[in-house]
Amino acid sequence: MKIIIIPLLCTFILLGFSSCQKWLKITPSDQFSSDELFIDHDGYLKALNGIYIGLNSPKSYGQALTVGTIDALAHYYHINISTHNYHKIATHTYTDSTSLQTFEDIWTSSYKLIADANVILENTPKSPSSALPAPYYSIVKGEALAMRAFLHFDILRLFGPVWTEDSIMEPNLPYALHSGITLHPLLSSKDYLEQVIKDLEEASKLLENDPIRTEGVRHYENPKGDNSLYFRQYRMNYYAIQAMICRAYQWKQDSEKTYILAMQLLSEIRPEQNNKFIYVTHANATHPTLKDRLFSTEVIFSLYSTSRNNLYNNTFSSMLGRQQKLTFNLDNIDMARVKELYDDENDYREDIWQLRTDNNINTINNMKFESIVNAPGQFMMPLIRLSEIILMAAESSPHLSEGINLLNTVRKSRNSIDLYPTDRNALLKFITNEFRKEMIGEGQQFFFYKRTKQSTLPRIDRLTGTTSMFLQNYVIPIPDSENAIR
Repeated sequence: MKIIIIPLLCTFILLGFSSCQKWLKITPSDQFSSDELFIDHDGYLKALNGIYIGLNSPKSYGQALTVGTIDALAHYYHINISTHNYHKIATHTYTDSTSLQTFEDIWTSSYKLIADANVILENTPKSPSSALPAPYYSIVKGEALAMRAFLHFDILRLFGPVWTEDSIMEPNLPYALHSGITLHPLLSSKDYLEQVIKDLEEASKLLENDPIRTEGVRHYENPKGDNSLYFRQYRMNYYAIQAMICRAYQWKQDSEKTYILAMQLLSEIRPEQNNKFIYVTHANATHPTLKDRLFSTEVIFSLYSTSRNNLYNNTFSSMLGRQQKLTFNLDNIDMARVKELYDDENDYREDIWQLRTDNNINTINNMKFESIVNAPGQFMMPLIRLSEIILMAAESSPHLSEGINLLNTVRKSRNSIDLYPTDRNALLKFITNEFRKEMIGEGQQFFFYKRTKQSTLPRIDRLTGTTSMFLQNYVIPIPDSENAIR
């Protein structure tokens, strides 16, 4: 692996989050050394916060791997002009200089954060100590391991091959197990994924007593003052790790294991069983001024982004020109693309598409990430949500009737009528549509298409219809900078 920088110890510039979440407030510093940082649990938590803050970069999950590049790859948007910022990406023109730089940035930023996680792990003692006592020891080590796996997994899903018996045996990606300058060997996708699962399972054991299991999400301040174990939706918590393990086995094409794990997870977090993650209420989904468009109570893991409104203004705002804006209709207010996706006009999710008029121009805008002051989830950038686990169980269920019931569980929670597919192919088609509605701006749809080897995608040059997708276009070329050192 090319990335040998250890930014956590060299230039550790951290930005504070919201004043209402004191555990996220960090004093900026540009000269942290390991001797100064890893002396107490507060220092370890600052180091860990650095990774979460890094995930908010536009080159990472702050844009490229959520609302931007990855969703353009999935053909979410209407991009019918060649000068659009995302046209090369959306047409899978990966040799264009802009595309090459975009993927280089994703690769570099991901491995940089992996290096940060490895620095933490290398400075974490083998057991709780005076510098890092319980329960912080398990939190720090567990989250660092899980974040290392999380980042590696998305590198595999983006740059790795379409999963087949032959393709998974060829060495092609480096798995970074340390922060040193030694070149990391290339692993096959099979071995790479096994290492992802190994990291996640170790993290799961460390976080078995995560406060989110015993006390819930606790999306409020600790009355005793220490918020470091609160706001667990914004951390790689125990349930997020279980969801990641489900994702890994689903990517591995192991439907039996996926089903077992997904149902086990749902047995603990499904709203019908408890109130840790509850379906969005009708009142919150339809509130006249404070809509919960992210269904925030269902989010299992999210970034905390105080700059989310800037993201909205730079990506979706009606004030943007045609070369910049991501929308379901680049040219006018024709709702055909919206109506093709949403089969029920009462669906809460359809509400994200709103007609706006700016500078005497009428446009259809994606309002999902507009930051509404005091609205639920105002600073959320969701990365894992409850509905994904339910749809995962629906897809992998050995029983068609159960799969249909799980599909309709998601639809009921969105105020939509039940569907009754007659076979598994029809069920998968409906699941694909529900997943697409759920995951706009959350960076999962392209991976869904790649995993299921979809041969057609929605058109980008027209409002409706589909176009052919070649399997090789699901594989993003590994950056030249990495290949040059091999």
